[in-house]
Amino acid sequence: MPNRVNQLQVAAYKKAFKEAGFLIAVGYPKLSVKGIDELRGKLAAFGGRMLFIRNRLAGIALRELGQDGVLAICKGQTAFVWGEDPVSTARFLVDFKREHAELQLHGALVEKAALDSLQVLELSKSPTKAELKSIISGQASSMGGRLSAQALSSGARLASQIKKKAEPEGEVAA
Repeated sequence: MPNRVNQLQVAAYKKAFKEAGFLIAVGYPKLSVKGIDELRGKLAAFGGRMLFIRNRLAGIALRELGQDGVLAICKGQTAFVWGEDPVSTARFLVDFKREHAELQLHGALVEKAALDSLQVLELSKSPTKAELKSIISGQASSMGGRLSAQALSSGARLASQIKKKAEPEGEVAA
């Protein structure tokens, strides 16, 4: 029978995991307290969150949420990090890892798919949500401009042909 404290921790983990949408697992066994404080401070300024977990209890919470694919990335001292979107959070962690090599990227859970550490590195190289929105809006507006130009040019050609047919022969159009 689990004790009440563990039950409360599992409930807190489940609530945090539901709100997160994605999770990136990091290890910090060789990271100093100063390094952890720096990570938490920069992460808070970035708009991200970090939760230090107990692997066994996090595993129970994730199983209850139907996301047990992430259990393989919970190794040793683990913390889950999340933020606005997975790509920008992965970029943040990769950049922080360049300054603090002691930080370990274990993997991630994105859209119910478990990613390993190499896939998290690849994820950090992808365009962010904001970049994708910009790309899509640029493509949509350029397509609209091209469509408009083609419609107008066809109409102009048709009007030119009608004007030629309407003019009597021998007159020169001004």
